[in-house]
Amino acid sequence: MLKIALLDLNHNTLGIHTNTVPLGVCLIAKYLHKTIPDRLEIKLFKLVEKALKTFDYWKPDILGISQYSWNSELNLFISRYIKQQNPDCFIVSGGPNLDLPEKSRIKYLKQHTYIDACVSYDGEIPFTTIVKRLINGESNIDVRKNPSPGTYSLDPETLNLKVSNAKNPRLTTLDEFGSIYAEGLCNEFLDDGFHPFVQTHRGCPFSCTFCHTGDHYYSKMIFQSPDCFEQDMDFLGFRNKNKPNVVLYIANTNMSLFKEDFEIAKIIRKTQNKYGWPKLININSGKNPDNLLEMQKIINFQPAIALQTLTPEVLKNVKRINIPFPDFVNFQNKVSKVTGNPTATELILCLPGETKKSFMQTLEKVMNSGIENIAIFTLMKLKGTPLSTDDSVKKNGYITKYRIVPRQFSIVHGNKIFDTEAVIVASNTMSFEDYLELRGLSFIITVFYSSAEILPFKKFMREQKKDLAKWIFSIQSQIKNYETIYNIYQLFLIETEKELFDSKKELNDFYNIEKNYKNLCLGKIGDNLLRKYKCIVLSDHYNQFLEMVFIEGSKLFDNNAYLINKMLDNLKTFLSTRDMKKYISKDQFFDETRHFHLSYDIQAWLNSSESLDNFQKEMDYTVYLTDETKKHFIDIKKMNHNFELSLQIIYRDGTIMDFWPIWEKNEEQNEK
Repeated sequence: MLKIALLDLNHNTLGIHTNTVPLGVCLIAKYLHKTIPDRLEIKLFKLVEKALKTFDYWKPDILGISQYSWNSELNLFISRYIKQQNPDCFIVSGGPNLDLPEKSRIKYLKQHTYIDACVSYDGEIPFTTIVKRLINGESNIDVRKNPSPGTYSLDPETLNLKVSNAKNPRLTTLDEFGSIYAEGLCNEFLDDGFHPFVQTHRGCPFSCTFCHTGDHYYSKMIFQSPDCFEQDMDFLGFRNKNKPNVVLYIANTNMSLFKEDFEIAKIIRKTQNKYGWPKLININSGKNPDNLLEMQKIINFQPAIALQTLTPEVLKNVKRINIPFPDFVNFQNKVSKVTGNPTATELILCLPGETKKSFMQTLEKVMNSGIENIAIFTLMKLKGTPLSTDDSVKKNGYITKYRIVPRQFSIVHGNKIFDTEAVIVASNTMSFEDYLELRGLSFIITVFYSSAEILPFKKFMREQKKDLAKWIFSIQSQIKNYETIYNIYQLFLIETEKELFDSKKELNDFYNIEKNYKNLCLGKIGDNLLRKYKCIVLSDHYNQFLEMVFIEGSKLFDNNAYLINKMLDNLKTFLSTRDMKKYISKDQFFDETRHFHLSYDIQAWLNSSESLDNFQKEMDYTVYLTDETKKHFIDIKKMNHNFELSLQIIYRDGTIMDFWPIWEKNEEQNEK
């Protein structure tokens, strides 16, 4: 029996970055079992502690590692350790965090001499071919000298790069794997609290230069049949029927874009009807409005058509085509009316050709379009993408910095290990100073504009035909007048600059200093800054946050508008109960029942399309947490193996709304 270990490790010093079943290595294991039955002993690993304990007594003959930006250094460290324990172990590196250019491949293999071969694209067929060759008696040297299709290596004698001349192989159907979950392959990970991860289509018809799947290799789509998917969903539904916080993650790149996706959605709906699960679905949705609306009728999820930018020249530079903006706005309005869910989109800062002015024009247009949630990302220089090539860097004048992937660090065998990401913070059209200023604006938008807590306030402002971009820019210009939140804003800007390093070495040297490492462990540095500071403002300083929202918003109205001020006061009182610090801490509930009197029926208004002034009515309310909500709060501690991280995520994603207290009308008193 040939022993094979497959690693997709995660740091877990401060929670888990990807709290999902390691689908990639599970698929490779399933393909190996199917292709080479009864000859392999395969073990899969996501947690370092389990891997190291196993390797104390079990030595793999072949090791495969999945390289992502959040775990590459960790996987490489364990690979080096295994090679030291067993020099004959054949080690294969794959995954998206590998460069495509020849110079970069040579540098990687010379730097990591314990790696025998690398996989260029999808790993199932190339890895299986290597295993077959080694089973059939070929030596490690033979496989390195004559790399299998879809792989490359260094000639052990000349150290020249050897790349197979054959076409990079690719599966023709995802049914090659059969069912993954129903056969028990992933039970260990589910038992450890990881969320199920499924893939029912693979590939992408688009060519965005900042994305891995923009490569021509992925342009042809492959699918999983409904019958195969249903077996796994029935297994998962039964297993998770009493676990509403277990999320179903779907790895598809453009869910709803293809007719096959709708059969998958019907199966998810069938599982929901049968087992009451999944309650939460994480989907990367496609960008066809009609398809998304049709799928929304089948399963409830938050569709988000990513825009990235509205600047025509920039879209051309990254080979991206957005849907016409009026169609985008119309779609978002329909989604909001049909589902009641907040609408969302994504933008990327520092794309090639973008300027500070053009990015702000995009922001202004999007904020006034009715979109409720705007996620703004810094452009990452992802390995293996056209945007990351030397030619692209030179052409666009990119300035690249390095920062730690949030919370992704460990100590293994006394060695500190840090995973890093390369980010683009300036170009020949956007200075570093512009980048920092726009990051500050991103803070304002993330904390104020995109917070689920104030959705009713934005609804009211839109009813009154007020310019929400003007409101946000007012908050930015006046933030210095709100001392507590201004201090947090300043800390965000300082940390935004300090988190960046000129090289990986500089980053490693900094975090290896004991004081800095301690601060890293305490979460004082090295976190996702927008997520971290949004949580700080909303959980620790909600009252001043709400003051800013209403003071700056009221400036857009006539000061003598009595009814407007009365409505705003009622809204503010209603939103004051979304200060969750009053109800929850790490260890206990503040089980406080509260009573309020309002002059407007806010709840009825929120469920209508009429304006608030039509709902003037004196109302008494009791506000409290339900028992189900209290239980739900306890469960979030398990979601990411870390309470603070879970809290950050539910504030970031707006799922904090699932924990808000109930406003119950005192009907008897109101009738009197």
